[in-house]
Amino acid sequence: MMRESVYLDWLRDAHAMELHSETLLKAAVQRLNDHPSMKMRITQYLEQIREQQQLVKDVLKSYDGSWSILKDTLGRMSAVGQAASDMLRDEMGVRIAVSGYVFCSYKVATYTTLVAAAEQADDSAGKNAFQRILQQEVQMADWLLLHLPEAANESIDKLTEAEASDAI
Repeated sequence: MMRESVYLDWLRDAHAMELHSETLLKAAVQRLNDHPSMKMRITQYLEQIREQQQLVKDVLKSYDGSWSILKDTLGRMSAVGQAASDMLRDEMGVRIAVSGYVFCSYKVATYTTLVAAAEQADDSAGKNAFQRILQQEVQMADWLLLHLPEAANESIDKLTEAEASDAI
């Protein structure tokens, strides 16, 4: 396989991942009404995800003139892992935060490899875009890690309050 085709495959995967990210985060935001600070930050992150989608799409289109969003989406809509699907079905802020952290870590690894792939493909615009996205993902992962104790405490309080009311 040629280096360029490896890079192109990884670009397509990254674009599909960003599309999937938007779906997951929209669902997560709807479940965070009891966690206003997390809801606000995830809503901001959702805007970054949309920008990231566009950056990846621009790199993909400049690198592959025959690329189409339909072909990409139909060909590559796979789940990114258990952490991502947890965001869709769990209502507890702590689980959304943990899943979000795992997902951001996955994206950090993905964009780290894309920076290296862009270097090998002599794609300086792609490299710059991926470094920007990588920085955003590291910042989001750091924010989530910092706020995990708060989310855990809120969830513990809610669960114990609910249990105490059920006992009455």
